[in-house]
Amino acid sequence: MNTHVLRLVLLTALLAGCATKPEAHKGEQKTSYHRPLTSVGALFGSLPPTVQSTVLAEAGGGEITDAYRDASSGRVVYKIYFRDPDLFPPLYVAPDGSVLNYDLTVAVPAHRGNLIKPSEVPPKVLKIIEDHGPIAGISTITKEKWGSRTVYVVTFKDLAHYPTLFVEDDGSLVEEGR
Repeated sequence: MNTHVLRLVLLTALLAGCATKPEAHKGEQKTSYHRPLTSVGALFGSLPPTVQSTVLAEAGGGEITDAYRDASSGRVVYKIYFRDPDLFPPLYVAPDGSVLNYDLTVAVPAHRGNLIKPSEVPPKVLKIIEDHGPIAGISTITKEKWGSRTVYVVTFKDLAHYPTLFVEDDGSLVEEGR
C-alpha cells in the first residue's frame, strides 16, 4: 500500500508541475547596451563639410572617438576627440572651418574665399563691421560667393567678444551658414 500511495503522490506532484502556466515572452531582449550604437563614421558624417575638411587637414588619419556640436559657450563649436590624445589633442572647430584654441580664440583661420583688406570692403559693409567690432581687431576678411550673393566673412582676433560676421555686399547681416 505504501508503494501505491507513493506512486499517487509522485503522479500528483508531476501533474501539478506540468499544470503551471508558461511564462509569456515579452519580446524584450536582454543586452548590455543601454543607448543606441553609433559608429565613428556616423559621428564624422554628422559634421558640416567645412568642419570635416578641417578635421582631415589637421588630423589626417587620427582615429576619432567622439565628435559633437557644442553651443554652451553661446556660440557653436564642434569638438572632436581622438583615440591617442597625446598625438592628437582635442580639436575645436568653428562652423566656418577655423581651428580654435581652448579659450575659443582663432588659432588657424579658415580661408574659403579671397582674402581682402578692410580698405577693399564696400562702405556699407565696412559700416556694419565697425558697428560690431574694432577694425584693428579684425583677423581676416574673405570675400565669398554664396550662390548669386557676395558675402564678406569677417573674423576677429577675439572671437569670445566679437563673433564672426557674415555681411552681404549691400550691408545686410546674414545668419551663420545661410
